[in-house]
Amino acid sequence: LKSKYKILLYGLLAAFIISLAALIFVLTRKNGTAKNHEELEEENKKLELQKEAILEQTKHLEEVNKVKDKLFSIVSHDLKDSLTSINGFIDLLRDGSLSRQEFERLIPELSENANSASLLLFNLLNWSKSQMQSLDPNPSLFDVQEVFETKIKLIDQRAESKGISIIDHTLRDFVYADKSMIEIVVQNLLANAVKFTKAGDTITVSNHISNGTAIISVADTGVGIAKENLDKLFKANSMTTLGTKNEKGTGLGLSICKELVDLNNGKIWVESTLNVGTTFYVQLP
Repeated sequence: LKSKYKILLYGLLAAFIISLAALIFVLTRKNGTAKNHEELEEENKKLELQKEAILEQTKHLEEVNKVKDKLFSIVSHDLKDSLTSINGFIDLLRDGSLSRQEFERLIPELSENANSASLLLFNLLNWSKSQMQSLDPNPSLFDVQEVFETKIKLIDQRAESKGISIIDHTLRDFVYADKSMIEIVVQNLLANAVKFTKAGDTITVSNHISNGTAIISVADTGVGIAKENLDKLFKANSMTTLGTKNEKGTGLGLSICKELVDLNNGKIWVESTLNVGTTFYVQLP
């Protein structure tokens, strides 16, 4: 009887050991499978990150190509046309082919072409710089009225030649932003206003404080902007429109303004009525 119990006990013990071994084997295999699954998930995450990085690089290269195409387009067409006109005028002067009356008649056109070429280069250089490298603002406290006074002097002669009056209602007010960037914004807004106004029109610049922030504005009584075009104004690839005296542009000026204002934690917007006028607003901290 004892022998039978021993056999039974050994049998049960053997069965337990076998079951335990089987359980350990299953658990070990399960843990190995889970580990493999985790490793596979980790690899998938790495591949996904690599994919995103490649897509980002591809997107960046596409943007760089767009910049290059835009630059070539401007240089080969708009800038070339302005410089060709200036060179033609110089050739006529050198050959003595112009009478005094013809000379005086062509001077405004020459001046306009020179101004156009200058503004084209100004916007071209600033825009390409903003596209090719990250711009970090260098903020300081400065008087926005002084900026307007300086920039109005630069554009006053061109406005006078078109019979346009500039009214300065700006007040002494200090803002904290990158002065050179805001100077570019103001210059572009003033140049844009002169471009789209005609003889007898007025451009009014002003500033005021609203809820602790500075608001500057450039308003004109010019041709205005169609409602369907308002949303396109601040995009770099937007269309360009000839001015009231056929002045050319790059379509970059307002996109540069938006980029620079955004960098200074500001806001820019426009209100316009076709054939009535346009007002651009810039809000700065």
